Amino acid sequence: MDLFLNELSLQTATDRALVHNWFTTLGKLYQAASSKGFRGIKVPVLFFGHPFAEEYTFFQWADDKEVDPDLRVLLKSVITITPSIEDLLLEVEKKHGKVFECYYENAVSVGLGAASEHVFDSISISLASSEHWDNYFISVLLSLLTEEDESEVSCDVRHASHFGNLEKHFSWLLTRNRTFISSGSILWLKKSNLFPNLIFCEHIKSQLAVYRGVDPSFVQIQKRLFELEEYASSRTSGSFDPTALPSKVTPESETRKREFVNVLTRLCPDGRMRSFDWHSRYTPGAGRIHFYPIENGSKIIIGNIANQNEIK
Repeated sequence: MDLFLNELSLQTATDRALVHNWFTTLGKLYQAASSKGFRGIKVPVLFFGHPFAEEYTFFQWADDKEVDPDLRVLLKSVITITPSIEDLLLEVEKKHGKVFECYYENAVSVGLGAASEHVFDSISISLASSEHWDNYFISVLLSLLTEEDESEVSCDVRHASHFGNLEKHFSWLLTRNRTFISSGSILWLKKSNLFPNLIFCEHIKSQLAVYRGVDPSFVQIQKRLFELEEYASSRTSGSFDPTALPSKVTPESETRKREFVNVLTRLCPDGRMRSFDWHSRYTPGAGRIHFYPIENGSKIIIGNIANQNEIK
């Protein structure tokens, strides 16, 4: 898992001492984040050419003998030239046929957008260049563009510009690290231990096989499955309550139930055929996890994990 630098925090200081303070704070922030499982800092294309002070780019800072050598080595090793945030977003866009644009107060930020839960579900970081960035959540507007339509969604991006901000996300990081699984095939093998209250139909094995741990969709799939597991573990009787789940779940429309009747009706491990009506959505794309809550019990049967128009 990587941190994503918010390029809107890049400024030009009046003197190099201020730049040294910015990178010292950034180094301490990364050291704390690395202890929680973060590997590197992804930056936008413009980062390496940005003048942090007059005639003072990142590379010039990294060669400055007045800067602590351990700090220079650390940040040079974790801030990589490639792939840039733009390259990573392009890979996601090509895979899902959807363009992601993130706006913060009418300004585009690839760093905030990439860190949002709709893309890589990570944390965006900023240089401590302004009190403006002393927040552990940044509200943005995410625009999702396809050839057919355009949609917009408001979301709060996890954010930090110093250790105090990052500390607010420690409880989330415990859950996030717990849910990191290297592939869909590994998830299938470990499903009984990870999700003791979820029952998976056999064909889901092939649906999961296409996913890898770095795939944003796979991250969201894990998140939704853990939400269903946590709900199921606390439920022993009564009817299914969709409002008890943190993410929105809805039943399929009558039109879709007729159109996809063959794939929404699945053979379950107990030998019964069931119609899977309820679903939880995941992004990027139009992913859906179809499930069937067993009445008056704690178990939930998972019937499909696939794009809503590509269920196989």
